[in-house]
Amino acid sequence: MLIIMTSPDAVLRGGKPEGSIVKVLTDVRAANNPVALVSNHREPAWFAPTFANTGVQFLQVRGRQSGENISVNAKKFKLNPHDVLVLAAKDEDVQMGKNGGAVLVAAGWASSPQLASLGIRVDDAKQLQEVIDLTKGWPGQWWFSANGPRYGVRALADLSQYGKDLPQQVFAQKLTQTVKNGGSRLNALLAVTARSLLTEGVAIEPDLLWGVYPSSSSTNKDTETLSDFTHRLRTTVSRVRFSKRGEPLFIRHRSSARRSAGGGGDRTDPSDQLLSLHINPFYREKGRLGGKRVIVVDDCTTYGASFGVAASLLLKAGAASVTGVALGKFGGQLRAFDIDVRGNPYAPLAQSDFSVNSVSGLSGSTSSASQRNLLTLIP
Repeated sequence: MLIIMTSPDAVLRGGKPEGSIVKVLTDVRAANNPVALVSNHREPAWFAPTFANTGVQFLQVRGRQSGENISVNAKKFKLNPHDVLVLAAKDEDVQMGKNGGAVLVAAGWASSPQLASLGIRVDDAKQLQEVIDLTKGWPGQWWFSANGPRYGVRALADLSQYGKDLPQQVFAQKLTQTVKNGGSRLNALLAVTARSLLTEGVAIEPDLLWGVYPSSSSTNKDTETLSDFTHRLRTTVSRVRFSKRGEPLFIRHRSSARRSAGGGGDRTDPSDQLLSLHINPFYREKGRLGGKRVIVVDDCTTYGASFGVAASLLLKAGAASVTGVALGKFGGQLRAFDIDVRGNPYAPLAQSDFSVNSVSGLSGSTSSASQRNLLTLIP
């Protein structure tokens, strides 16, 4: 079940209710999903005749920007704030959604300046309906969640059965196509990832910084497909803006072996990764990393060396904590890496600048219901 909340402005086109948007909202309500139009002002004259006998509610909530009404209504239906989808058409909608920990979807037909920065955007009623249909079955949980002694790992789906004979770069390629193609599948993928992050209270974290683990041959221009996905995801669930577009968190100063293609020898040895990337010096300035909770996004993981390397560099640079988020996880070989970085994490490391103290298994909890939707979003 989803709760759909919006404002009267999202329903209007040219000052009049738009029939196609009205139909989506009434159809969603007919499918037993609560729907409400929320405003600081009194009910508009057109609401009653437009939504008569549909079950769609009008709620006058003064100061709705606080988002408190989201938690109140979620509790009423025995749901969580991340089970609320806010269709935003004005600045107050954005504030209500972010303060309340809901998933924000920008109404592409509205002109609010804040909407331009939101990662999920629908341009018409059809796209709105598709996003709702694709996400309403998501239980809002990670398939895999683990917290090691130095960093945590989250994954949306178990890909162990995903083309058994295919390497993980096939999944990465399909993910790339999904992100490049845009549309409802990308919006839904962003929405389900956002809901999983929101379960952990990401929306109210004041010291977040988002980053992407770079590909083996990254050009360091912050233009990779996963970079765009992460920036869009950040704007959907987080109120902070510490990460800067055009300034990748990591710099790949030389190409590394493509691990997912079987290169690089022992995939539990992080040395090649440690010798081929460092943190962007931009984040050393003004203490941009000090005390931050960093979320590092990667498309998929098997042994987890990328998250171990990222965590060792970021913790050396003063980050308070690190969580690696993978859209897909292959098999049960995930490792926890204890790496001691002695050199400057903002510059290329030499072999003598680090040591791998231990590599051990990293077990966690799983929720099998969460993975089925992902494979419908990334065909």
